[in-house]
Amino acid sequence: MSESVAALQSEARYEAFLSLFARDRERIFGYIYSLLPNHADAEDAFQRSSLLLWREFDKFDPQRSFLAWACGVSANEVRNTLRTQRRDRLRFDDELVGQLALDRIQQLEQHNERFDALQVCLAGLKPADHELVRAAYAGGNTLGEYAKATGRALQSLYNRMTQLRRILFECVERKRAAGGRFA
Repeated sequence: MSESVAALQSEARYEAFLSLFARDRERIFGYIYSLLPNHADAEDAFQRSSLLLWREFDKFDPQRSFLAWACGVSANEVRNTLRTQRRDRLRFDDELVGQLALDRIQQLEQHNERFDALQVCLAGLKPADHELVRAAYAGGNTLGEYAKATGRALQSLYNRMTQLRRILFECVERKRAAGGRFA
């Protein structure tokens, strides 16, 4: 294989890793932090896990969830961290950490599923409703400021937001019950 082909493959691998890692970076750290409640320990374990994820990326199966794989790799790093902290009086045994790790992966996967379904449901809203939801949750202003800017009554916006929350909740539940990927 020529050097240029190898360089292109290496660059594509690097970009694929960065894309997946950037998307799930905060969730991976949150997973580690949920198992190592000391922030400094969690930061250290996250840094070691990040390097290990890059080194082990060739072993990742793209048909599986990157988040689940990354959390599995990180769980091993958490176990290593806990093993080195045996001097602490209060610590979890390996079996409990393993169970907590599995439970947390399932919670994160459900969050991803809900988020993907929510994105599809939001895209199905009327433009005015989509704008209202965006203003309520993503804007830097309050709903009162949005009401003034649009000339709409604040109470009617609150009422519509209550309806939209119910509509979105029901839509997400339907999408999740139907299964499959949403994006």
